[in-house]
Amino acid sequence: MYIIIVGCGKVGTYLAKLLDENNNVVVIDKEEKNLEKLTDFNGLTILGDALDIEVLKMAGIEKADAIAVMTNNDNVNIIVGQVSKKMFNVPKVIIRISDPNKEKICKLFDIEIINTTSLTASLVNDGLTKKLVYPYILENKELTLVEIEGKELKGKKIEEINTNGLLNIFAIIRNGKGIIPEKNMKIEENDIIIGIVEKTNLNKFRKFIKP
Repeated sequence: MYIIIVGCGKVGTYLAKLLDENNNVVVIDKEEKNLEKLTDFNGLTILGDALDIEVLKMAGIEKADAIAVMTNNDNVNIIVGQVSKKMFNVPKVIIRISDPNKEKICKLFDIEIINTTSLTASLVNDGLTKKLVYPYILENKELTLVEIEGKELKGKKIEEINTNGLLNIFAIIRNGKGIIPEKNMKIEENDIIIGIVEKTNLNKFRKFIKP
């Protein structure tokens, strides 16, 4: 896959190294010192502001399969995510935000999000209360991000799972490497699947995983 990562902080750097081996990865950052962190990286780095359309074009956004916008500025991430989705029709757009109040804005733009504040709070809550049914790693009033072992869905295609309306898979960890899956990819037994479930569908989801 051809993947663009915007923001080369700790999250962006780690993500770039995870994806580098099995994908064509381009990393954009405004600060040269951040790009210098990418040692042993085989992809392309671009020094520039992703708010600049020409920088995105230089990164190859017109042919990108996916973009992950991981800067520490929520507004920048939302704008770049919206431009990627609406102007360049990038199939998979995931952005990082830290303000839970901005989740509704992202939903209006049909952008998938990783809310680092909700993620951290949920992990701490789970560690304190230990009331999990499944290993949920993110939670808000309407959506829950879940992590599932591949053996539960072995042999099924991504498009088959996503179209049932219960689970939207956006990442797979396979053999220690992060993958943004294509619709025809089949789940393998040792995969770790990360996806989003609507809370109103949690009971149906439980039955789907363990009928």
